Amino acid sequence: MQGTLLIVDDKADVRLSLNLLLKNHGFQVHQAASLTEAKSQLQSHSIDVVLLDMNYEFDTTSGEEGLAFLSENKTNNAPLFIAMTAWSSIDLAVAAMQNGACDFFAKPWDNHAVLMMVKKHLGLKQIQQRQQHSRTTTLATESSSTLLWFSPVMQTLKNKIDRVAKTGANILLRGENGTGKSQMAHYIHQQSQLQGEFVSTNMAAIPESLFESEMFGHVKGAFTDAKQDRIGRFAKAQNGTLFLDEIGTLNEAQQTKLLRVLESAQFEAVGSSQTQQADCRIISATNAPLETLIEQGLFRNDLYYRINTIEFEIPPLRARLEDIISLAAHFIRLHSEKYQVPEKSLSAEAIQVLKHYHWPGNIRELSHVIERAVLMSDNEQIQEQDLQLKKQPAEPDSVNQLMTLDEAEKKLVKMALKQCQDNVEDAAALLGISKSAMYRRLDKFAIKTR
Repeated sequence: MQGTLLIVDDKADVRLSLNLLLKNHGFQVHQAASLTEAKSQLQSHSIDVVLLDMNYEFDTTSGEEGLAFLSENKTNNAPLFIAMTAWSSIDLAVAAMQNGACDFFAKPWDNHAVLMMVKKHLGLKQIQQRQQHSRTTTLATESSSTLLWFSPVMQTLKNKIDRVAKTGANILLRGENGTGKSQMAHYIHQQSQLQGEFVSTNMAAIPESLFESEMFGHVKGAFTDAKQDRIGRFAKAQNGTLFLDEIGTLNEAQQTKLLRVLESAQFEAVGSSQTQQADCRIISATNAPLETLIEQGLFRNDLYYRINTIEFEIPPLRARLEDIISLAAHFIRLHSEKYQVPEKSLSAEAIQVLKHYHWPGNIRELSHVIERAVLMSDNEQIQEQDLQLKKQPAEPDSVNQLMTLDEAEKKLVKMALKQCQDNVEDAAALLGISKSAMYRRLDKFAIKTR
């Protein structure tokens, strides 16, 4: 695990000991003998974690200087702070945590415990950064192996995909968020006889103004910022596979441009009159209800038939219970190796919780849950409390009274929002629909969120 640390302590022997410990385990380490020097180091270097002594020249016990420094540096972009002091005090530890420290240890310390503490919090920080930058590109969908498809439903699906993979037919993959559609698309490409690249494109992430440039490329001078030629996704995927993820998010104009290429197998780069051939297999993926969008005039019927020569539904994790524990064990090995921590097993109670959880985020959520548990568990086994899983929503008190479909849909939307604390994206995942579909239902039923 890589990371840059800053040791702040006015005693040279403390700095030397921690410096040797952390450098020997691959960390880049800076030192500061005072809080003034620490401020300079924070301005000069990109620091991930600060090991901060709480007592300096004014006194030796209160920790007021360290607490003040923590308060001054409590910002969104601040590094993580781990407080340390020679005077083991619960009150000071609590005060340090309240002022922004993520953890605390007393001197003299246990080398292994300090090392595990640093790795744990640095790992959690990396998880948060990855989730903030990209919620669609995740370890879960990229690292799941076909060898883990033990459930009958996945074995049946795999047999069908193996028959189709070598045909070159366009394929539409459907399923809830986090079920592994991207990984499935990559598997299909690997099983095909295509010699070109696998080019993945998140259609929801492409701004409308850049759609043609991203998909078809552009020539130098085609527009203000076109300072050099750019190869588009269709050209990159020549003789290979072009994966169009989140295709249900395209607007009408984008659908029309894409349909033209799929029908003619030709395109022109922006600013060029030279026609190029589009020779690649198209695999599309969505969790959106395309039939409903077609009825509402939001998705072109002719584009739908172009992309779904063959269609596969990827089952949610709750429909493949036999795979949950093998996937969990796979993620334990993966994340333990990544963070260089001892590999742990699952307790019997943890296994039961994993089996009975509803998994609204599917494989992606399972990976995040295991990743967090690997870092947070202090025992030889991962326990139920290490998983930190939310309880399933309670069943409605009465299901005997019939209601209209709209009433039922509105009630489900409200229940999902309540379960997810008004987080629209999480509620959409819980219902198995796209975020845009969720917003349409909020408008339809005039439901307001916080």
